[in-house]
Amino acid sequence: MINWLTRFFPAALAGFISWPWLALAAPEINVLVSEPAGIYQETAASLSQTLSRDGWKITLSTPDRHSTNGRNLTVAIGTKALEAALALPGRPVLSLLVPRSTYERLSFGQHQVSALYLDQPLTRQLQLLGLALPGIKKAGATLGPASRELQAELQSAAKASGIQVNSTLIDQGSDLYAALTELAEDSQAFLLLPDPVVVQRGALQNFFLHTYRLKKPVLAYSAPLVKSGALLGLYATPAQLGGEAAGWISESWSGSAFHLGAPLYPKRFTIGINRTVARSLEIDLPSEEALSRRLEAMP
Repeated sequence: MINWLTRFFPAALAGFISWPWLALAAPEINVLVSEPAGIYQETAASLSQTLSRDGWKITLSTPDRHSTNGRNLTVAIGTKALEAALALPGRPVLSLLVPRSTYERLSFGQHQVSALYLDQPLTRQLQLLGLALPGIKKAGATLGPASRELQAELQSAAKASGIQVNSTLIDQGSDLYAALTELAEDSQAFLLLPDPVVVQRGALQNFFLHTYRLKKPVLAYSAPLVKSGALLGLYATPAQLGGEAAGWISESWSGSAFHLGAPLYPKRFTIGINRTVARSLEIDLPSEEALSRRLEAMP
């Protein structure tokens, strides 16, 4: 066989022998999705398509049918998937589509786990508020049990952006009305941050209804929240998250193991605008493209 290959493909064989990494088995990855639909499936598809082109072995599964494949790495997409992946120690885990506060709570004390967060850096969020609403000096944020640890980071981001952030802690959704009313007295806009208490269905509806009545614009962290009533959204799309995660995974593979490093916020982002809300609040906004270019240019 070797003689036959040498006769007809001497250059190819020489290249194969001189590059021993070509003979190594491709990494085996299990992409575990919380649900086989929506943004979970879209993110998984973007990730899998990119890695499959390089010959990587990809297995897709859900928490109720968790595959035993993917011995080199589990990519957990969504909170349910992350919980399932962490329940089976012994392999590295990369978390996607999970907010930072939730990730830190679930992964505390765990090893060989990292994340590409769902949410964007707080400084970037405040910078967008400043670009979209020139002259804004003060913003408000309601923090629940899962997000209250962001208070110190909020103040650091406030100093970096030049926008003062007032925050109020709530323990349950019924506290939201009073908290927003209090914050509105000294806030020109609101940040909606990931927290189960704040964004649960009933509380979320009340959040948007009350901020609309208060005539205060909201910056949120996902496209569905923009459709629900936020003026602005700053988020990475499933395609952006999947593509960025695929690049990170490729760079982290040493040929025998993954070395993921510390969790990261996404570098890529998309800006969404609810033009109906903008008209109702009589706010004239630049285009999404113009805001993106200006935000990308900021340090």
